[in-house]
Amino acid sequence: MKKIILLGFFTAFTIINAQFNRFVYEFKFVRDTISKNSFTNILHLDTDGETAKFYYQELYELDSVQKATKNSAGSISFSKSIMLKRKVNSFKNSNFVSVDTDYFNYESTDILQWKILPDLKSYKNFILQKATTNFGGRKWIAWFSKDIPINEGPYKFHGLPGLIFQIEDEQHYFSFNLIEIKKVFESTNTERFLETNFGKKALPITFNKYQKLLLNAFHNPYSEIRNKLAKGEDYSFSAYDREIKTVQDLDELRKIIQEEILRNNNPIEKNKEPNYQN
Repeated sequence: MKKIILLGFFTAFTIINAQFNRFVYEFKFVRDTISKNSFTNILHLDTDGETAKFYYQELYELDSVQKATKNSAGSISFSKSIMLKRKVNSFKNSNFVSVDTDYFNYESTDILQWKILPDLKSYKNFILQKATTNFGGRKWIAWFSKDIPINEGPYKFHGLPGLIFQIEDEQHYFSFNLIEIKKVFESTNTERFLETNFGKKALPITFNKYQKLLLNAFHNPYSEIRNKLAKGEDYSFSAYDREIKTVQDLDELRKIIQEEILRNNNPIEKNKEPNYQN
């Protein structure tokens, strides 16, 4: 278990008076509801009083290494990305996602109606209060602290009168837990790994277009590469530990991708996922 670095009242006082804050969350999730095997990512929530950014620690670390070594080779994509940014106190989110080999950005308005409950609990010298909401076709239980009066939280969860420390869906498929609070002295430049994917700029699209891209990636993955191979162009790439050089290779890869998508089709916002089996 990761060590939780929270220093009680002094930390809370420091956070309140800091211009730049970083809240580190451990995200546990279940892709396959049959096997119920869980996976874990670490994500950063950065706030500067005007903008909130939520992104994977792994990307931040890769960016830091590349800057230190002046080596720009390599990138990381997350098929079910939960990266976003928004204006503080706004429910309008800019979502950053990858589909096939491309990187996109779409806007969404995600209004949360919270029910604040009287339940309290003590956690690492903080008093947490319970709240619930319905979002993404799921019921969520959150624990927030008025000790840190910043109405932010992980992913799209915010708007409570205090920082969200913990939030989990009722079925225990998804959970976010605050594991570290950091005071940073300047705003993190996320341009290389949030607004772009290490040089590949996020193309603006609508949410409906995003759903169509997901369906196309299911029925005809890597369609642009397929067209090149069908024309006889010399092209190859690696995916799923396979070397793809021919249309037949892509046909075999499509079966693998479709099986994986159907097996791991448990999105955090299940009411927005396209129906792949139509």
